[in-house]
Amino acid sequence: MKNDGIKRGQESTWNTANHYCLPNITTMEKLSMKVCAGEGAVLKMGDKVLVTDHAWKGFIAGVYEFLETPEETGFGYIECRLSLIAMSGELFEDGGHAIAWAMTI
Repeated sequence: MKNDGIKRGQESTWNTANHYCLPNITTMEKLSMKVCAGEGAVLKMGDKVLVTDHAWKGFIAGVYEFLETPEETGFGYIECRLSLIAMSGELFEDGGHAIAWAMTI
C-alpha cells in the first residue's frame, strides 16, 4: 500500500488521519455488514471489489481483490475471501468520488 496516512496492521489497515479501518482479509458479505447502510457501498467490479463508507469528516475508499473463486470453494462470490490492496489516504466529498478513485486502482 502506497498511500500516505495509511498504517497496515496484522488484521486491519488504518487511515490514521481519518480514524477509519478496513479488514485486510474479509468477504463481500462481511464488508456489507460493516459499511454504513445509508452512505456506504460494496461493489463487485470484475475481479475486484470497491468499497466506500462515511468516515469521520468525509468518505474513504478501499479496493479488494479475490483470493479465491466460487469454482474453487463452492461458495457464492460474496462468501469468497478478499484481500485489501489499496485504501485511500484522502477523504472524498461523497461516495461517488470515493468509488471513482477506487476504479483507478
